[in-house]
Amino acid sequence: MNKKFKLIGTVASLCLAICLMGIGVYAASSVSLNVTSNVTFNAESVFVGYKGKIERATTGDFDSPEELVAEHADWVTNGSTGAASSGALTAWNPAEVSFEEGKQFIRYTITFQNNSGFNIKVVSSNVPTTADGVTATENATALKSIAPDATAVWTLTLELTDVSGSVNLEVNPTFTITQAV
Repeated sequence: MNKKFKLIGTVASLCLAICLMGIGVYAASSVSLNVTSNVTFNAESVFVGYKGKIERATTGDFDSPEELVAEHADWVTNGSTGAASSGALTAWNPAEVSFEEGKQFIRYTITFQNNSGFNIKVVSSNVPTTADGVTATENATALKSIAPDATAVWTLTLELTDVSGSVNLEVNPTFTITQAV
């Protein structure tokens, strides 16, 4: 009777261990790492254009071979697209971006071109700073004053820091573009 009890206990323990391992493998394989975006521009009496791109890479300096995920441009030039007015630039709605295995960095790069006859400034808002499992780093220092016929670059780098759970991050920056004083 004692040997029979030990045998049944051993078989039950093995079945429980296999079930728990299967649940763990299933949970690990169903992790989603997605970023959705909507980039909005508010141009106020300026002629300005932008070119945006989203890249994925293995390192934060993006020196390794980069993968272009999305690209968009909207150029408003003085005299060729019409009068400068509020809302002259179209919004950019890139498709959903996912972190991939071995590529734990995503970088948004937007280049602004000042086509006005005066300095402009670009102010960003609604930029994420952190989220569960992701660290965000914004670089907007060059946007404080952009000279006529010059360009300035804004970047947002997302680093995946924790892959143990799902990441669903929304990146919805808004750029307000006005004459610099």
